[in-house]
Amino acid sequence: MPSYSVTPLKPFGALVEPGEPGAALDSVPVEEARSLVRAHRVVVLRGFRPVERDGLTAYARGWGSLLSWNFGEILDLEVHDDPKDYVFTQGHVPYHWDGAFAEQVPSHQIFQCVRAPSAGGRTFFCDTERVLTALPEATRRVWERVRVTYRKEKTAHYGGHITAPLVQEHPHTGAPVVRYAEPLDPERFVSPLFLDVDGLPAELGQDEFVQDIEERLYAPDAMYRHEWHDGDYAFTDNHALLHGRTAFTGSAARHLRRVHVL
Repeated sequence: MPSYSVTPLKPFGALVEPGEPGAALDSVPVEEARSLVRAHRVVVLRGFRPVERDGLTAYARGWGSLLSWNFGEILDLEVHDDPKDYVFTQGHVPYHWDGAFAEQVPSHQIFQCVRAPSAGGRTFFCDTERVLTALPEATRRVWERVRVTYRKEKTAHYGGHITAPLVQEHPHTGAPVVRYAEPLDPERFVSPLFLDVDGLPAELGQDEFVQDIEERLYAPDAMYRHEWHDGDYAFTDNHALLHGRTAFTGSAARHLRRVHVL
């Protein structure tokens, strides 16, 4: 019998709570946690014992090889006094997928909430398989022909110039998924992201395409918005999901740690 409970979230996701508060993180075996992610996309663990940085890395290695960046294996997501990239501000973070500019895209993200913000700062996720399932057939045929080129100056640990199909195959399930990052207006964001969309029919302009896809990605039945509590952990499927963040207040109060599992 598992020593934890699983409560489905809406419209997708699952909340896992220990049978006894303060149980160790590894009291949910990795294979069981991985299975929950396959079923629910986002799995939130609440009420488990906090771990320090080294403990988080050690736990994450139980999932597989970790992606190491120029700062190491753990990224501290918190406000910087002089931010070089928009993820280190208090502002809105639009949809994207992690590892787009890396040599290998991570399969999972492991988040730890060290300190939750007083207001806002929710991480939101889009289940792109749901989006594709709901698409009209004609629109889906258009999306399957689209390729997007992304251009971003490397102001932090990521950036560059890549071209990627909009619809791709999930490397582990074979299911079709959407890979899309929203453009970042240089008037609003510290480190802008520019898009060139190829493969659109003559009657559909890039601006119309961008507006339409964003409406579909932000549809309530395709989005889960997570309100962080101190001590929360979250395991996510980086191939099936896109994610972003709402703006928040409370100075530098929000502090998440993130690890990428290949």
